[in-house]
Amino acid sequence: MSPDRFVLAIQNAVVRDNLAVYDEMFRTTPVECAVDPLWIRALTMFNSLDDEGKETLIEVIRNIMIDTTANLLGIVDGCCPVSGIEADVTLSVGGHPIGGELQELFLELNETG
Repeated sequence: MSPDRFVLAIQNAVVRDNLAVYDEMFRTTPVECAVDPLWIRALTMFNSLDDEGKETLIEVIRNIMIDTTANLLGIVDGCCPVSGIEADVTLSVGGHPIGGELQELFLELNETG
């Protein structure tokens, strides 16, 4: 698998699909059906927002997903060191090493859409 295909697969699974799940849950879950105290507070807050505020919150969640994924890819690429990890972190797909430019490819993908 090429780095480009890997990054696109990560984009689809982590950002696109998960964001769709969160968007759906926020927009369709009645507060009275929520059990988790954090989720109850989040739904209550979301429901108090106007449409523009709801869209802004979903965009913020998307950006957090992108930033977190980019940071993890940077760790795999070796450009974002992690305290306490002295050895190289590597990623392989089908036994073939992949990495070195994953963070950059992922961020470029998210600049365009």
